[in-house]
Amino acid sequence: MMPSDGYPLTIEGERTDVATAGELVAALDVLEGQHDREALEQLRPHLADVIEKPPGLQAVMTVLQPEDQLFLAEALGDRLVEVVATPQALRDLLAALADDRVEEALLRALGGSGLRELVRTPGELAEILEWVYGASDALVLELLAQDFLVRLFQTGEELGLVLRSVDTARQRELIGMLGWDRVVSLVRDERDLAYLLRALPSALSRPLLEHFTDAGLRDLIRDECAWRYVQRFLEADELAYLAPRWEAASHAQ
Repeated sequence: MMPSDGYPLTIEGERTDVATAGELVAALDVLEGQHDREALEQLRPHLADVIEKPPGLQAVMTVLQPEDQLFLAEALGDRLVEVVATPQALRDLLAALADDRVEEALLRALGGSGLRELVRTPGELAEILEWVYGASDALVLELLAQDFLVRLFQTGEELGLVLRSVDTARQRELIGMLGWDRVVSLVRDERDLAYLLRALPSALSRPLLEHFTDAGLRDLIRDECAWRYVQRFLEADELAYLAPRWEAASHAQ
C-alpha cells in the first residue's frame, strides 16, 4: 500500500514525496531533464502505483526524452497492461509517441498476453494499427498471434476494417496468418465482399476473387441491386475483371 505522503524522491540532497502522476510530472519538470533517469530509478518499484491510470502514463511519457520513455516502459513491466487499461488509451499513447523504438518497447512490454487482454474487437485493433509505424505494425500482429487473429474476425467487413489500417506488405502478412480459406469464409454477402475489395490493392483483390467460383459469386451478388452496391467499391481493373464474371454467372441462373 502506498504511504499516505507518497514515495520519497531525493535528488541532489533535496527530498520530495511523490504520490501521483501529477506530482511526478511536476518533479520531472523541475529537474528539466537533468536527473529524470535517477528519479525514475528511485521510484521504479512504485511507478505503476504512482502513475496508476492512462492519463498519468501519457502525462509522464510526454515530459520524458525517448531514452527515459524506453526505461519507463521496461520498468512498468507486467503492470503496464494494468496502467494502460483500455485499447483506446493504448491508441492515444501510441499516437503521442514520436520514436519507433519507444513504440516497440511499449508493445514488447505489454507482450502478447497484454495485447490480447486489451484488444477485444477488430475495430480496436484497427485503431491501434493506425498509430504504429515502421515495423511496429508487424510486431502487433506477431504478438497477437495467429490463433487469436483467426478467432477475432467474424465477417469480411471486420477484416476489411483492419486491412485498411496497414500497408500492402502487412496486408499480405495478415492474410497469410489467416489463410485464404479463412478469408473467403468470412465473406457472407455483397457487403463483406465490397469492404474487402475496397481495402485491398489489385495485387491482393484479384487472388481473393479467384478463390470464388462463378456460382459462389452469384450467391454473394444476388441481383442488380447488389451488383451496383459492389461496383461502388471497385477500382477500374477490378471492375474489368469482375463484371464479365458476374454477368456470366447471373445469366447462368
